[in-house]
Amino acid sequence: MVDMGALIGSVRRFGLAGPPYEIIGMAPPSPSGEPQMRIHLLESDEDADYPVGDILNDPMDD
Repeated sequence: MVDMGALIGSVRRFGLAGPPYEIIGMAPPSPSGEPQMRIHLLESDEDADYPVGDILNDPMDD
């Protein structure tokens, strides 16, 4: 099981060359019950909910 709280504050990218995002907090589960985190897209200054499984597959930003 992943400690989702430990993800808060980390910066990742959507894929190898995608835009960076910072994980800023917990989010409610998706309608299907999938765990999600609240992320902040650094380039567009938007916030969104994003599935934890996808976060774990995205690379850390250098």
